[in-house]
Amino acid sequence: MALRNAAKVADLNTQQSSGQKSRNYSGIADSSQRLLNLEAEYTRTEQYLRNTTQTKLRLQNMESAVDTMMDIAVKMKTLLVQSLNANQAADVNLDNEAKQAMEQIASLLNTNLDGRYLFAGGRSELPAVDIDKMYAPDNYMSKSGTTITDGLTLASLGVTDGELQIVSTDIDGNSVTSTVDYDPATWTIGDLRAAINGNTTDGAIATLRGLDEHEGPRLNIENVGNGSITITEIAGGDLLDVLGMTKIPNPRPDTSYYAGDQQILSSRVDDGYNVSYGVLADDPAFQSLIQGLGIAAGTTDQNAINVALGHITDAIDNLPNVQGKIGLNIANIERVETRHQDYKVFASQAISDIEGVDVPLVVAESAQYSTALNASFIAISRASELSLANYLR
Repeated sequence: MALRNAAKVADLNTQQSSGQKSRNYSGIADSSQRLLNLEAEYTRTEQYLRNTTQTKLRLQNMESAVDTMMDIAVKMKTLLVQSLNANQAADVNLDNEAKQAMEQIASLLNTNLDGRYLFAGGRSELPAVDIDKMYAPDNYMSKSGTTITDGLTLASLGVTDGELQIVSTDIDGNSVTSTVDYDPATWTIGDLRAAINGNTTDGAIATLRGLDEHEGPRLNIENVGNGSITITEIAGGDLLDVLGMTKIPNPRPDTSYYAGDQQILSSRVDDGYNVSYGVLADDPAFQSLIQGLGIAAGTTDQNAINVALGHITDAIDNLPNVQGKIGLNIANIERVETRHQDYKVFASQAISDIEGVDVPLVVAESAQYSTALNASFIAISRASELSLANYLR
C-alpha cells in the first residue's frame, strides 16, 4: 500500500509541476488515438492558415496597386479633357504627366512581395512588365478627313514622283534603312503598301485603319515592333505632305510590354480546396490604361489625344471589375481563414483537455495521498518496533 501511495504521490507531483497528465502517450492510453488525430489536424490547420495569410497579403498588395492605378487614370482623364477642351495640350504639360504616370503604372504592375512579382503569373521571379515596351511605338498616319483605299492611285491624290527612306529602330537601338521608289502615275495605295510590306528587312509595315473603330481608314506606316520609325522624302517627292502623314504614337492594341505568362496562381487553403487568385499585368483594363498613356506621352495631336482619352475612359470603366475580382478573392480567403481559426481554437482546447490536468484538483488529491502515505509510514514504523519482549510486557 505504501509503495502504491508513494508512486501516486510522485505521479501527482509530476502532473502538478508540468500541468500534464503524462509525459508519454502510454499515460493516456485511452485517449492517445484521439490526441494524435487532433494534433495532426491542428498542424495541418496551422499550415493552411499560413497559406491563407500569405495569399491574403499578396492580394491586399495587388488591391492597393490597382486602387492607385485608378487614381492615376482619373487624374489623367482630367488632364486629357482639359487639353481637348482648351486645346492646350502643351500648357497642361500632358506629355510629361503621361510619362510620369506610365512610370508609376510600371512600378505598380511590378509590385514585388518576398521576391515574387505579383502581376507576372507563374513567372513571378521576373518583372511583370518592361517599361520600354509600354510606350506606343512610332507610327506615321495620314490626315483625317481623307478617305484612303487600296484602289486609289497616288496621282489622283496629287502625289508627284518621289522616293521614301524608312529608318526603323528597335528598342535595343538597332536600326535598318530601306527605300521605296514609288511611281504616282501607275501606283495605287495598295501598291505602295505592298512595296513597304514586301521588304522584310525594313522593320516597317503599312496598314489601312483609323485611330479607332469610329473613324474611316487612314494610311499607317508603323514600326513592326516597339521601336521608332523615321520616314523622309529623298527624291523630291511629296507623298508625306499630300497625305498629311503625321508621326504619332501607334494606337494599336499591344501587350508586348508583358513579360509574364498566363498561369493564374492558386493556393491550397483546405483539404481538397485550392483558391485561384490574382490578375495578370496584361489584363484588358491595364492594357487600355497603358495604351492611353502611351499615346498621350508622345503627341499633342488632338485626334490622337481624343483616342487616348477613350482608352483611359475604358480603363476607368474596367478597373472596378479588377478591384472586384481581387476583393472577391480576399473574401473567399477570409471565409476559409475564419473557419480554420475557429477550428484551431477548438482543437487547442480539446488537446489541452486530453493532455492537461486541473492543477488545484491535483494539489488536493496529492495532499490526500501524501496524508495516506504518511500514515502508511507511521504504521510501518510502529510495526517495526514490535518484538517478543515488548509483547510479553
